[in-house]
This record gives sequence, structure tokens and C-alpha cells, in this order.
Amino acid sequence: MDHLRFNKTTLVLIGTLSCLLLSITAVPSTRVLELAPSEAPTAEPIASGISLFDNLLAKESSPMILKFCTGTENPTLCAETIAPYLTGTFDPIQALETEINATLEKAEEIAGNIKKMLDDPTTTKNAMDALGICQSQYDNILDNIKETVELVGNQNVVDAWYRFSSVLSYKEACEDAFKESPGVDMPFPEDNTKLFQLSGNCLAVMDGIVNNHKM
Repeated sequence: MDHLRFNKTTLVLIGTLSCLLLSITAVPSTRVLELAPSEAPTAEPIASGISLFDNLLAKESSPMILKFCTGTENPTLCAETIAPYLTGTFDPIQALETEINATLEKAEEIAGNIKKMLDDPTTTKNAMDALGICQSQYDNILDNIKETVELVGNQNVVDAWYRFSSVLSYKEACEDAFKESPGVDMPFPEDNTKLFQLSGNCLAVMDGIVNNHKM
């Protein structure tokens, strides 16, 4: 009988201790898990800065120039070209004429340099051949740009686009003449690139006007 009472007492004691242990382990820990210094997240640097185009537009303070030049071959060059000549209410046709005239001036400059090189007795035979081709191509370029100016002046932007688009073909023919001349590099690559960008600007603007994107 005493033995049975002892076993019951023992079981009650064991049960009480088990409950106590369970209640202790069930309490949530309040210890904060801290990252080691090497594991702490670092802030990524935020890219900042204003593009040349945005900076130029900020100076000019003309949202119309932004709209007009966006989507062109070289928006910065477009804005630099037309901004100094625009006064009063923004006129997209006037802005286009300004860009075309800038292209004409650059083409005339290149044509003049070609003539000087052709007249230079130190110019090599291979270079003379390439320059001769370029001279004829730039004659065509000048004629087409001048015709484009007249068409735009008459508000005929559609025909102006078709007329002006051949400018790039003539420019490429000049480039090919140098590529096909062994040992001869084009002597005016930067001017040639600028002419391409100005021409691309004009074509993009004319396309935008025809499709009512820049009116």
C-alpha cells in the first residue's frame, strides 16, 4: 500500500516538473539578433547628374525645344542649333528651317574643304580619286538641301522629306570612295559625322511634322 502511494506521489511530482519545464521553454526569447559589422547592409550609391541635353534645356527653359528635339538623331545638337534663333511663339516649321540651314552650312564647309584638298599639290593620287567622288556627291547634297529649303518654305514637308532623304545616300557614297581607296583615310571624319547627325535630325523632325508629332 505504501509502495503504491509512493508511486503515485512520484508520478505527480514528475508531471508537475514536466509542466514547469514546458512553460519555461514556451516563453518567447526577447534577445535581439544583431548583424556583425561585416554583414550589415550598405546603401547603394544613387546615380545623379544631368545629361548635356537636359542641362541645355534647363538653360533654355523651353519645353517646346524638348518636345521638338526628342527622338532626333542627336537631341543635344538639335537644341544647340535651333535655340539661339527662336524668338516669340515656337514655330516648328521655323525650327525645322533653322536645322536644315545648319545642315546646309556644314555641307558647304565640307565641300569647301574638299576643293582645297583637291587643289593641294601634295594630295596623293588615291586621295584625289576619292575626293573627286566626294566633290560630286557633295554637289548633289548641296542641291538637294537647297531644294528642301524651298519646299519647307512652301509648307510642303512631305516632298521635302523625300528630297532630303537622298542626302544620306550621297554622304555614304563619299564614305565608300575612301573605304575603297587603299591606304587613304577620310580627312574629315568629324565633320562627316556632324553632317550625318544634322541630317538625321532634319529627317526625324520632318517625319514628326508630317505625322503630327511635332506640331
